[in-house]
Amino acid sequence: MLEKYLADLNFLVVGDVMLDRYFWGDVERISPEAPVPVFDLQKVSQNLGGAANVAANLKGLKVEVELAGLVGRDNEGEDLKALAQRQNIGVKALFPDETRPTTVKTRIIASAQQLLRIDTEQRHPLSQDKIVLFLQGIRNLFENKKLNGVILSDYAKGLLRSEVLCQEIIGLARAQGIPVMVDPKGLDWKRYQGATCITPNTKELFEVARAEGVYDQDISSICTHLCAKYQFDFMLVTMGPKGIYLHHPQYKQIFPAQAREVYDVSGAGDTVISTLTAFFSAGLPLPQVVTLANIAAGIVVGKVGTQPITLEEIESAVKNEFSSLFNITPAQKISGVSHGPS
Repeated sequence: MLEKYLADLNFLVVGDVMLDRYFWGDVERISPEAPVPVFDLQKVSQNLGGAANVAANLKGLKVEVELAGLVGRDNEGEDLKALAQRQNIGVKALFPDETRPTTVKTRIIASAQQLLRIDTEQRHPLSQDKIVLFLQGIRNLFENKKLNGVILSDYAKGLLRSEVLCQEIIGLARAQGIPVMVDPKGLDWKRYQGATCITPNTKELFEVARAEGVYDQDISSICTHLCAKYQFDFMLVTMGPKGIYLHHPQYKQIFPAQAREVYDVSGAGDTVISTLTAFFSAGLPLPQVVTLANIAAGIVVGKVGTQPITLEEIESAVKNEFSSLFNITPAQKISGVSHGPS
C-alpha cells in the first residue's frame, strides 16, 4: 500500500555516524568488592547509530540511501562500514579521519533495562582542508545521483559544526529543488538557514528560543519567529509523550503520541526525520506524512535498543489501526500551543 509511493527514491544522509554497541546480560547479585551489581555478560551486538541509524531507517522504508560522515581509522570504523554495506547503504562518502576515533556508544543492558552507557568520541570540528575534501565527495554524489531528499543529522560530534559545510549542502539541494530536513543540535541555527524543515525536540526548541531572546512559552509563536528568521518552510517539534507539533503556514496542529509501551526512546528522532523525509519527498499531503512519522515513532519506542523502523511495521499499523489514513481529516487545528519546558 505505501511502498508504491516510495518507489525509486534516493536519499542522502549527512551527519555524525556512530556505532551502537550492546552488552546484554543479567544481574543477580551485588559484588562483594563494592556495592555495585555484577553483570553477567551473555551476548554482544552492534547496530548503526546516529546519522547511520537515520540511513538504516530509510533503508527500512525500502528506499536507496547514501551515507556521508566521518569514521576513525580503527576496527570500529570498519565494523560500522560493514554493517552499513550489509544493509545496502552506500558508503562512498564515509571518510576516515585519523584525528578522531569512530564514535561508539556502548550500552550495558540487563532484563531490558539500561544500566550504563559508555561513550567513546571526539567532538572537535573538522579542519578546513578536510571540509574541502568532504564537500568534494558530497558534490560528486549530487552530480552522479538523482537525489530526492537530504537529511542533516547533527549529533554535535563536530562534522556539522561548520556553517560553510552545512550551507554548501543546503545550497546544492535547494538549487535542485531537493528538500533538506535537519535534526539539529546546539544553539547556533544560522548554519541550518534555508533548510526545508527542522525537527527539534521541545527542550531544544526552548533553549534556542531563550538564546534568541524569545521568552514566549507558546510553541507556535516561537516556531513562527524561527521560521521567519532562518527561512525554514516548516518545523516539526517532537514532544515525547505529548506527540508531535507541526508548524506550517497551512497547518498548526498537534498529532498525539501513538506509543502503547515505551521501552527505549533512543533513535526515535531518527525514525521521525527519516519517515518524514521519505514520504514528504514522495509528495504525500503533509498531515498524512506527519501521521506516518508519528506512527513510526510509536513503533520504535516499543523496541529495546536502537532499531530502525520497517515499512511492513508501518503498513501493519495503518491497516489495523489507521485504515482511514488516506481519507483522514487533519488532526486538531490550533492557533497556538503552549507547552513550556518541563
